[in-house]
Amino acid sequence: MIVREMPNGQLLCLNQTTHAWMAAEFIRHWGNADFAQPTPYAEMMLAVSQHDNGWYEWELRPRLTADGYPMDFLKDDEPLAKLELWRLSVNRVYAQHPYAALPVHRHAAWLYQGALEQITDDQIRQATVAFIEEEKPLLAKIRHLFGTDPTFAPLLSDATLDANTRLLQFGDFAVLQVAIPWANERTLPKCPLNHREQVDIHMRYDDKTITFDPWPYGVDTFTVAIHGRLLNERYFASEAAYHAALATAPLQQLQWEVTRG
Repeated sequence: MIVREMPNGQLLCLNQTTHAWMAAEFIRHWGNADFAQPTPYAEMMLAVSQHDNGWYEWELRPRLTADGYPMDFLKDDEPLAKLELWRLSVNRVYAQHPYAALPVHRHAAWLYQGALEQITDDQIRQATVAFIEEEKPLLAKIRHLFGTDPTFAPLLSDATLDANTRLLQFGDFAVLQVAIPWANERTLPKCPLNHREQVDIHMRYDDKTITFDPWPYGVDTFTVAIHGRLLNERYFASEAAYHAALATAPLQQLQWEVTRG
């Protein structure tokens, strides 16, 4: 769950699964004379659009923080359960296509790897390290599955998986930047030009427009949108009251035109 505080004090609750769908919209048109198209295309669209599907059940009955405020993915206070949500995402994507599971897991592993120094609880740290290390047997299994497959075997090198993971992260971070929202400008580092080369892309946005420079797309402009449930209340006496409010809340859509920087 992403909980966006609106200017008038209302809360817009955006599902992680919806966020992932919007992330895929940032990848759908990727590719031009300078930027290689995602390869394998269909499997990468699957990976990006489904990378947070482990949150589906959680978001059917979302939780509150201790003070009654809707909990989001940043404030989640059950780190071991969150690891299981990532495992569920990886396993569900694997069931749809094994290749797509690899950038999903590597994306999560990189996020956790970058935060390891901040984890002081030994049990949580050990569980996090175990999750990160699960990529090794997963990759070995998938390499065995595809063997000498002419399409997928060449795409299982670390360099290619790194590039495809960074593509997923581009979509993921671009959505978070505008949906939470964070600062109106950000440099998204190490975006893949191809499976070997990278470039930083500068992102700017306002209420209506998002720009990227350099421009990684094969079209001149496109639209992205995300919808959520709009709450008038900010605090709830119980999770039952929160769930009831969500069930009757109107949907509100946020939309941007994406153009050249």
